[in-house]
Amino acid sequence: MISPPARNFLNSSFVNVESLRSTEGQPHLDIHPADAEARGIKEGMIVRIFNDRGSMEARARVTDRAREGVVVGLSIWWKKLSPDGRNANQVTSQALTDLGGSATFYDCLVEVEPTDR
Repeated sequence: MISPPARNFLNSSFVNVESLRSTEGQPHLDIHPADAEARGIKEGMIVRIFNDRGSMEARARVTDRAREGVVVGLSIWWKKLSPDGRNANQVTSQALTDLGGSATFYDCLVEVEPTDR
């Protein structure tokens, strides 16, 4: 999973602005059609994104804009605005890079499955 910032927010600073939040929509996960089909995921379903660190839920957007084998879960959403009160931070590592001691939170290994909702 990669988790770039949502286009209409600046970091998490503007998530509280109703007009920007309504433009952005709701927390979602872009998934390639082949990956979605293999997991029984349909457009608009709430899906669970998880790994050994944690999980989060988001609405699936089935699109070929996501590369096969990669899902895109936008970061920056406040936890209280997500379907299950969690966000991309739940699945990302707190480890630092070996060169430069930088954050490693822009991509991580996850699995995706449909929820009962």
